[in-house]
Amino acid sequence: MAAISLRGIRKTYGAGPEVLKGLDLEIANGELMVFVGPSGCGKSTLLRMIAGLEDISAGQLLIGDMLANDVPPAARGIAMVFQSYALYPHMTVAENMGFALKLSGSTKPQQREAVGKVAEILQITHLLERKPKALSGGERQRVAIGRAIVRQPAVFLFDEPLSNLDASLRVQTRIELAKLHKELGTTMVYVTHDQVEAMTLGQRVAVFNGGHLEQVGAPLALYRAPATRFVAGFIGALRMNFLPCRELVGGRAQVGAHCSIPVPAADARDITLGIRPEHMRIVAPGQGCPATISLIEQLGDAQIVHATPRASTHSIAIKLHGSGEIALRPGQEIDFAAQDGQVFLFDADGRAMEARQ
Repeated sequence: MAAISLRGIRKTYGAGPEVLKGLDLEIANGELMVFVGPSGCGKSTLLRMIAGLEDISAGQLLIGDMLANDVPPAARGIAMVFQSYALYPHMTVAENMGFALKLSGSTKPQQREAVGKVAEILQITHLLERKPKALSGGERQRVAIGRAIVRQPAVFLFDEPLSNLDASLRVQTRIELAKLHKELGTTMVYVTHDQVEAMTLGQRVAVFNGGHLEQVGAPLALYRAPATRFVAGFIGALRMNFLPCRELVGGRAQVGAHCSIPVPAADARDITLGIRPEHMRIVAPGQGCPATISLIEQLGDAQIVHATPRASTHSIAIKLHGSGEIALRPGQEIDFAAQDGQVFLFDADGRAMEARQ
């Protein structure tokens, strides 16, 4: 196992703009760190720099006590699992998994023993004699992961390994990866654009945006106390609702001409309110902010009500637990309110004004 230290890491391609803009990050020995962010934010580029597949333009990369900037990929003690399985089609599962050991000079008995142990961990022992074409997508991904494990690296790198799987397989494989980390205890860095994967897998999550780190912390810390509007909108199963506020006076935020929402803050102007859909509720007429329902999504155990506040162009989403207990229909007028203490405030620069009260 090995810790990873990133100090002032920068990346540019020729005369183009900076892709990574001076990142500082410490990944602890044995930690499962998740990089998450939208496409083009720099998360995969950073992973490839850790692996040695991309040059570092400036800064220092330490893997354990080793300054790794100019160390060849094969000498870094790293194994990487890519989005594509990249299995050799003419080799069996066992041969694919043991190929790196064969290249390193391991004997056939050593290869069989190492492959057999890893196959048991991943529950693919019965697949060892098959060729990749006879495997499902989930089975191929487990083989790719197994091929990395047999090398016994100090660090595992995962570059969106579940993107090619269907929804149910992603959930299953995600659980298997979490169990695998617990069993191996090896440092892992996992890249994804899916915040659900990030929240359920990571011991800590690093949120990337435009080549820099917005926030790093435990999943629940990011959910409960986002440092910026970007993090607040990115983390959460449903996107946070944002409502522009003209002014905040006496603990009430004026949102449009027909709506004011109580908030735990002093007077301010030109701020944005953030309220998660799961923290909103429908109240009796005259007890909240008026809005018109535009769409209702039925999810079985819940329903998502999309509505537009009166005299506003900003649509909001309200998550109601239970399916159909409240009779609602598109075009219906409702009043909505936020649960007590569940309102976030952001200034004009998108920074959180204070933690949720």
